[in-house]
Amino acid sequence: MMQTDVKATTCGAGATTVFNGPARVKGLTVSFATGGTVVIADSTKTLFTYTAPAVAGTINIVIPGEGVKCDTSVIATCTSATAVVFYG
Repeated sequence: MMQTDVKATTCGAGATTVFNGPARVKGLTVSFATGGTVVIADSTKTLFTYTAPAVAGTINIVIPGEGVKCDTSVIATCTSATAVVFYG
């Protein structure tokens, strides 16, 4: 298993290119209004979706193992939410 440095990018409303190249998403910190969503995609292919509960709040999401693999790029799309995406 090869280790890499973990980096972070903050994502606001709409789509954000977190990293333009292959990477693994290790985790997220999501702050949301009621029913906010965060979608993690590899280019246009959805890999992970988080839908917030019907109350405002913040949650830390830890992805086990080596994370979610994105072969071409990491795109985060936030709706009624912001996220910090940790990747490496």
